[in-house]
Amino acid sequence: MKKKILGLMMVMSCSSFGMEVSLEKAVDMAYENNRDLKNSKIETVQQDLLYKQSYKEGLPSISLESNYTDDKSDSYDDGYFENGIVLTQPIYSGGEIFYGIEGSQKSKELYELTYEKEKWDTRLEVVKEYIAILQLQKTLEVYETSKREKEEELNRQQEFYNLGLIDKSEILKVESSLYENESDIIDTKNEIQKEKMTLKKLMGISLEKEIQLSNIDTEKINPEKINFKNDLKNAVKESLESKKLNLTAEITKIEEKAAKSEFLPEVDLEYAYESSDLASFSDSADVEDWQWSIGVSFEWEIFNFGSSMDSYKSAKLDTEKAEISRDDSIEELKKEITSAYLEMKTLYSLIETRKKAYETSNEIYEIDREKYANRLLDTVDYLQTESDLREAQVNYINIQMDYYQAYEEYLNLIK
Repeated sequence: MKKKILGLMMVMSCSSFGMEVSLEKAVDMAYENNRDLKNSKIETVQQDLLYKQSYKEGLPSISLESNYTDDKSDSYDDGYFENGIVLTQPIYSGGEIFYGIEGSQKSKELYELTYEKEKWDTRLEVVKEYIAILQLQKTLEVYETSKREKEEELNRQQEFYNLGLIDKSEILKVESSLYENESDIIDTKNEIQKEKMTLKKLMGISLEKEIQLSNIDTEKINPEKINFKNDLKNAVKESLESKKLNLTAEITKIEEKAAKSEFLPEVDLEYAYESSDLASFSDSADVEDWQWSIGVSFEWEIFNFGSSMDSYKSAKLDTEKAEISRDDSIEELKKEITSAYLEMKTLYSLIETRKKAYETSNEIYEIDREKYANRLLDTVDYLQTESDLREAQVNYINIQMDYYQAYEEYLNLIK
């Protein structure tokens, strides 16, 4: 019985703390449940269907046809009926079908690349939210530590006040600082809840579900050990973003070629099993009187006031615009990768600086705290020293997390 009660208490305890989530688990859940990613995946499947549809445009089609033709006489009986089954096979379309298939294939590849890029972008969004929450949680710990230590000091100063060694204003100064601490704690807790809702939405889970985040290892590779020139060179040629840009330009070029088909004829082969011209529908539907026929249809629009030429010129200009846009976007990608790398180097160098600043502030605080306990330092100076320590502590926490995020942003750009 005791074991059952203990087990129940453990389950209740786990439920109260919520689901523990690591960074990689959060990313995996986003890959599986994120609604934007699901829509992107559906679009990829739809594009595959469009490719299959375009491919089938070049295959034969079979249709059931029924016609009634009136010879314009006053009598309905002078008209005749035709019924038949017709197989149509495109022979030549001026390249419209061929380029339609090729364009659909490229579009399919583009959507697949877009989906993969959106997965990496989703990962980066999760990382950013995850880091933002951890920063807030660690900041909250700093505020709560500050509150506890100030409460201890307040109790000590209360004893001095009761002995008549200090006046009421010294007590009020510490109490005022405590109220600010409590306000910071409340604000930070609310910010944590808001950021957690954003993260849960990215993960595709219920906003009511409680989650607890695991710490992450912020020890990342030194930027000096990264082969930046090689990364930049590969990203321009092989990254998902550069491949997308090249495919977009290729699709526009294919559309330009397809526009030429408007100048050329269309030729179809028709193979039919049909009735002769008969006076009644029932007679024309009797397959005993049907016969086979084969023919070729030829259609060529030779004049449309230059509309086809205007369409082709416009498509050619679209190609030129796409190539300009691609080249400009590649240059922008280079700039973003370079900026991300430089940001990493800056943040990495600041980690050691912020660490030393925190250690120095902590040493000063311990000295001043001892002085304050022995009435060798006034309350204002003590509170300022304590505030400087908490600021240095938060800065040191944040710089490590900021570097981790900068590293992830760099990886996202070169993928």
